[in-house]
Amino acid sequence: MQILAYLIASVIPLLSLYLIYKRDLYKTGEFTTILICVVAGVVAFQAAGLFNGTVIRQGWLERMDVIRYAAPIIEEILKGLVLWILVRQPKFTYFIEGAVYGFAAGIGFAIFENIQYIQASPNAGFAIAASRVISTNLIHATTCGLLGIALGLARFERLPRQILVSLAGLLVAMLLHIGFNNMVTRVNSGLLLVYAATCGFIGVGVIAYAIRWGFKEEINWIKDKLGMDDRVTQKESQMVQRIENMSELLKPLTERYGKKEAAKIEKLFIVQARMGIQRKSLDKLGDERMKRSVEKEIHKLRDEMEKIRKEIGTYAMLQLRHTIPEDVSPVWGKLELAIQERMSAPQTTGKANLWDNLKSRQEEQKKSAAEQKQESES
Repeated sequence: MQILAYLIASVIPLLSLYLIYKRDLYKTGEFTTILICVVAGVVAFQAAGLFNGTVIRQGWLERMDVIRYAAPIIEEILKGLVLWILVRQPKFTYFIEGAVYGFAAGIGFAIFENIQYIQASPNAGFAIAASRVISTNLIHATTCGLLGIALGLARFERLPRQILVSLAGLLVAMLLHIGFNNMVTRVNSGLLLVYAATCGFIGVGVIAYAIRWGFKEEINWIKDKLGMDDRVTQKESQMVQRIENMSELLKPLTERYGKKEAAKIEKLFIVQARMGIQRKSLDKLGDERMKRSVEKEIHKLRDEMEKIRKEIGTYAMLQLRHTIPEDVSPVWGKLELAIQERMSAPQTTGKANLWDNLKSRQEEQKKSAAEQKQESES
């Protein structure tokens, strides 16, 4: 039973992190960086434990006051330290990365906190693990994810607004954590777990919604910026914008060239997506030093794109460029709209109705054919 408790305490939080990571369709949040954030969350847990323990042992605050007020403040600061570093890196693109990285740091913190609670009450280890993974763990991940979102948005702001947005995100994370800890330590109702789990799931829902909203904005950025300046064809750009339907779009190529080649093509689109997002970042960044760093990152991405193209091969690339998503060509869209307007134009407006024209021409041809037949018979 103890082993099962540890499995629940670690596997389920990691599964929730994986589900959040899957929401980042352009994979702007790199997997290795996510692992670093998980480890940073573990380090934050150790540091917070030392701080909270010292405060209690020294008698500076009562244990319950530490749990309700001091711990949430110091824990949010320590969990977020890695995010303050990552948002200054040239590879960082948008707040979606901040959300994923923050969620990862919160999960790393939560897993080791679970282990500590299980070790303290081994007889109730299963119940503790099961209750925490649907409540407290999700709150740790949510609050740090919200801080990551705030820092990601602040990246494009100028001083002093950049500092204000960042601190506002930290304050929100602290207040939510304080509110949750006060609820779980003051409510004695049998519905406590329901309340706690509801808070946890709502928090995850907010993070998932924010990522979804950010993804839609990234598509607009790609549509606006990704093009021939980075040696990306219009057709490739259209495919990048349809990343949600990528498996269906690549189905003909998968059947012909295999899954490995299809995976290379999908990687190509992800690299191109990052280029488009970084191009937009250049317009939004106010720091010239960061702009230069981002420009270097764009050059690296372009080199990576060309390398992947060579790996894919000429024939596959030619077929790829002829795989056009439906309903994405503005020319055909305008033509279709014009035809629809002509087709639906009523006769009373004086406009020609396309169906009427076709019908009258057909009748004229029939009449002409009948006359010719009658003449030949006579």
